[in-house]
Amino acid sequence: MEQLKVHNSLKPGPPVPFVPKEEGKVSWYACGPTVYDHSHLGHARNYVSTDIIRRIMRDYFGYKVTFVMNITDVDDKVRGFEALLGSSDPSNRLS
Repeated sequence: MEQLKVHNSLKPGPPVPFVPKEEGKVSWYACGPTVYDHSHLGHARNYVSTDIIRRIMRDYFGYKVTFVMNITDVDDKVRGFEALLGSSDPSNRLS
């Protein structure tokens, strides 16, 4: 089976072999969406692309993958929208 290779953005050049800190195991943290307005296609792209990579690492390369994604609630932006729209009730928002 081929070895997983990645591009090292800190050191431009050809792809380098992926070497996990613990053999056979990968711990992966990814930033999720910042939720303060309507969902859009960019949110879906993030979920789909990370899921595809996770499945390839697990199913093709055989890594035990622990995957965590956060969801950021930006309270200050939500409060800014409330002030702008005059209400904290999302049903009062203009679409």
